[in-house]
Order: sequence, then structure tokens, then C-alpha cells
Amino acid sequence: MSEPSGGSCRRPRLALVVTHPIQHFAPLYREVAAAGEVDLRVFYCCDWGVKAYFDALYGREVEWDVPLLEGYEHEFLPIRRRPRRISFFEVDNPAVSDRLAALSPDAVLVHGYGCRTMWRAVQWAGEHGVPALLSSDSHAGAPVAAWKRPLKALFVGRFYARLDGALAVGQSNRAYHRRYGLPEERIFPGVLPVDGGRLLASVPEPAVARAELRRDLGIPEEAVVALFCGNLTPWKRPFDFVRAVQAAEPRVWGLVVGDGPERPRVESALAEDRGRVRLAGFVNQSAIGRYYAASDLLVVPSERDAHPLVVTEALFFGLPVLISEAVGCIGSDDTARPGQNAEVFPVGRPEELARLLGRLTRDGAERARLGTASRALAPEQDAPHAARLLAIATRRVIEASPRSGRFARRAGG
Repeated sequence: MSEPSGGSCRRPRLALVVTHPIQHFAPLYREVAAAGEVDLRVFYCCDWGVKAYFDALYGREVEWDVPLLEGYEHEFLPIRRRPRRISFFEVDNPAVSDRLAALSPDAVLVHGYGCRTMWRAVQWAGEHGVPALLSSDSHAGAPVAAWKRPLKALFVGRFYARLDGALAVGQSNRAYHRRYGLPEERIFPGVLPVDGGRLLASVPEPAVARAELRRDLGIPEEAVVALFCGNLTPWKRPFDFVRAVQAAEPRVWGLVVGDGPERPRVESALAEDRGRVRLAGFVNQSAIGRYYAASDLLVVPSERDAHPLVVTEALFFGLPVLISEAVGCIGSDDTARPGQNAEVFPVGRPEELARLLGRLTRDGAERARLGTASRALAPEQDAPHAARLLAIATRRVIEASPRSGRFARRAGG
């Protein structure tokens, strides 16, 4: 390990290990590099995103149309075989230990624990006295089958025992870290950011974009448009969204942005009643801002959803958030704050969602109040703010006394 930075003015060197280039995280890495407080290098396990890959959740090939590799140091780790899915044994890069040794970082940050490579990286850190940090979107409210709980407690607990700290992106994420043994002083404020500047710049004239897209989709200008944006998978419950819009009062219209295995079911429902719901399909990053600009409300009806970044994106366009109680980004310090910018409804109850849509359609002042609060929260979720928090967490975990070494030895190294 290189000499610790606590007693010198040298920038701390941070190695960040992540499965693949992710459209929401790349702006964070650029901001960290530009700010210059941390010497960052990102290690990618595979090339998903910069090269087309089949995304089972979208049910199609995906290749993002925004820059993912510009503005920061990075490298792709050798991998035996390009993964078919992101899973524990599919994402395994044995060379991560050698690459970390060559860099000699002051701290290692891993995104998640669901891949073998992250375990290798954390093990290397423990063996070399380098503090290990975790960033994840896991939340304490996620349901776990009874038979899985002991296995998960053993598996996840063993990983957490090797950590020196974690970034908390909200109160439910913080509670998850506490559940698996991290003390409060080892949990640092963090953000799962989006590139708010790019999003807003992609729609320089929101009113014009709103009118044009509504005209193209056949949505009346006076309609109150609820937006569903995400994978059309069973657990996202897009069919609940369609049913709620169809049951709501006539001024409520729905806009479904996304693709996936539930699309045939959604299309079938729309074929019976084409009226007030439009299906846009998959929309890439460069165009997604227009759909937020054309909408009045964001709806997230999921039965399980850790920390959907569509909520974060919606903040920049001043959209109130109607969100199922099962979603992991609800909380007083998170992106969906009940009574402030969000309303929470019971999961699997489209009739309750329809009632809520009707109330906010009739109460324009309340809708505006929630939307104003969303816009005010947006800067706290932007990449520049996330970069500052990451730099602070990096320095704090380096300055703290080591935690992981003795735990790593107890767990078998």
C-alpha cells in the first residue's frame, strides 16, 4: 500500500470497481476527476453499455447513446468470458487483485456485493491494509423469502465484515448497512446521482418540447399526464399503472416509457381501450428529457425496486412523485419524501393510485407545491454534489482506524 494521505497534501488514490459502464455513474466519475480532490481510477469488469448487450429486463439489445468513458481514468479488467447476465459467477475478474496492486490505492470502493470480482477486490484490500468502501442501492425494506434469510445473513454478513465503511444513499439504505453490522460512524453520506445538467440541457425549451411531444402522441395539452418510466417487468407493475389511469377521471392521461416482458400484456390492455394511455417503448438517454418535460407526475408502482433513478431524474423537471410503499427511495433524506415532494400508496392497489391521481389532478395547487419541492431537491442528487460526498467519504475512511483486517482473517481471508 502507498503511504497514507492523512498526514500529507497528496490526493488520496481511490480505486473504484464496478461491473460495467453505467449511464448514471459516468458523470459522477467525471466530476470526481474534474474536482481534483481524489485521484480516481475506475476498474470495469465488462463492456456492457459501451457495446451493445442484451438486457433481459428491457427484453432487447441496449447501447447507451451518451458518453460513458470520457473525462476520467479507467480500465477494463480481463475477463474469461463476456457475461450473459450480471450475476455472481458470470462477473469474475481474477486479475483485479494484480491491477489493484499495480495501482496501490489508498482506498477501494466497490459497487455492490453480487459479483465475485467485488469479493476479490475487498479481500485484496483486507490483506493489504487498504480500507474498503461499499456503495449500493440495497434497502432494508426489501422482502426476502423466509428460507433465504439465514443464507443471506451468512453471505452478506461475511462481506460486510470485510468492509471499513459504506456510502448511504438514503435512510433505508443506511438501515441496511446497520443491519449487517456497520456502526453508524462508518456510514457516510452519499448519493446515487444522475447527470442533471445534461438532462436539462437536452430540453432547452421545456414548454416547446412538451407541446411537440404531446402533439406527436395525441395527448391533449390540458391533460394531466402521469409518467411510468422503466423496465416493463412484473415487479415494476406497469399493468397496475395502466389500470389506474384507465380508472381515473378523464383529464388523467398515462405515458409508458420502457420495454420488457410485460409489454404484450400492456399492449393487450391498450388494444381494448386505446383512449388515454400511450406506449412510447424504449427511449435512450439523449431523448428521455422530453418525456419528463411532457409529463406532470411520475408514478412508480413497483412491488420491489431498490432506488429507481427515474425518481431522481424526475426531480430536475419538477415532477411530483407518486410511489408505492415497497420502493426503497422513500424517506425524509431520500429522493421521495412523503408530504414534501411525494405521495405514497399501497402496492398492488391500482384503485388507490387512481384515487390519488384524481385528487392531484383536481388540486393543481397541491400538485405545484409537490413539484416545486422536487425541483428544490434536485441539486442534492446531482453528480457534482455526489462527487463532493465521495471525496469526503474517501478521506474519512482513510483517516479512520482499520476495521476490516481482523474480520477478514476470521472469515478465512
